[in-house]
Amino acid sequence: MGVGEDRPAICPVIAGPTAVGKTGLILALAARHPIEVVSLDSRQIYRGLRIGTAQPTAEEQAACPHHLVDFLPPSETYSSLRFRDDFIRVAREIHGRGRVPLLVGGAGLYLTAVQDGFFPVPDDAPDLAGIRSELDGLDDAAVRERLRSVDAASWERIHPHDRYRSQRALEIHLLTGRTMTEIRETHVPDPALGLSFPLVVLDRDRVELRARIAARTDEMLAAGWIDETRDLLAVHGAGSPGLQTLGYRELLGHLISDRPLAEVCDRIVIETARYAKRQRTWFRTRQRAAGGHPDDPRLRETVEALLQRAAG
Repeated sequence: MGVGEDRPAICPVIAGPTAVGKTGLILALAARHPIEVVSLDSRQIYRGLRIGTAQPTAEEQAACPHHLVDFLPPSETYSSLRFRDDFIRVAREIHGRGRVPLLVGGAGLYLTAVQDGFFPVPDDAPDLAGIRSELDGLDDAAVRERLRSVDAASWERIHPHDRYRSQRALEIHLLTGRTMTEIRETHVPDPALGLSFPLVVLDRDRVELRARIAARTDEMLAAGWIDETRDLLAVHGAGSPGLQTLGYRELLGHLISDRPLAEVCDRIVIETARYAKRQRTWFRTRQRAAGGHPDDPRLRETVEALLQRAAG
């Protein structure tokens, strides 16, 4: 057993694109199972980004505790390595309470971190500082172009705005002479706590999902998203990592550059739909225990069975 001989070595995962309806399913499950959610979201981590990242409300937290949300200052960066460490700590605490951890979200990178672990990279190499200094001097476009020239597969996989991961892939190539893609292919998985992570992927029709994204964007704006962004901007500045989050980044264009709000709102919906498409594509390649619409009875039966196994 990965977390003690008296506990099943399983941590179910409910994943899927943004706005697909994960919250509704979780609340229904929480009424029947002793679950606590460990957020698999790379942006809900930031303190104060309550509206624009759809952090769980006080009522939702009361119905089902959520962990690894609203804890990191927007001025700080976060890594998949740190997420793995935090997951291990939180999962142990949840098991210690006799409850069941449930990973929920859409960050594929974080799922990979707990499911597969990390391949060894010489972070203490003597020439690392020089390599990083050289790459730090490049703008984002130059980093992306260099990555495409040496590791087209990583260039395709990593989001164009993800400077950290793009530069990290270049560092790995310069340090090892091998691409991140090559190293990933030979890596032996090292799951966190020795757990298995059966994956249930929620999805909807593309048109339906886009309509939900548009409706949720309107709801967020009505709830005070612009004021939230303005307050964060005043404290942390436009360049803070937290404010590079999808939606906040576009709203900065309205607050700083006077871009028309209607234009900005349209852009948020477009970019969110594109992000959801990338999430759907990524999860489509992963082995899964079940997949489908959140209201599909067969999918819910699978989730219920996984939670019963996890509870022992």
